[in-house]
Amino acid sequence: MTGPLTVAIAALAVALALAGGVLAARDLRPGKPLLQGVLALQLLVLVQAAIAVVRLLGGDAPDETGAFVGYLVVSVLLVPAGMVWSFEEKSRYGTLVLAVVCLVVAVLQERLGTLWSTVG
Repeated sequence: MTGPLTVAIAALAVALALAGGVLAARDLRPGKPLLQGVLALQLLVLVQAAIAVVRLLGGDAPDETGAFVGYLVVSVLLVPAGMVWSFEEKSRYGTLVLAVVCLVVAVLQERLGTLWSTVG
């Protein structure tokens, strides 16, 4: 995994969480810019997962490989699940779900980076 990619994902996730929080506080549904940002976040997470899988198959592995893979799988599945939940929830809480999902992705990035730092 690459440090700059992890930082970029975490920064984007925090920015999207803040934007989602503001929209939820104003009782607004997620707009096109927020949804586009969340899709960009998912694409970055998928790129990160692909890099991690290639490195794992190449022999690089953190000390806690099981935990690392678990966090990686959750980070890949969390955004689509949050999007579905957000679309189904017609109140401002749908927007809040996206904000929380983005915040959790940022935390997962920190944890993935910490676990990966034990490689080599």
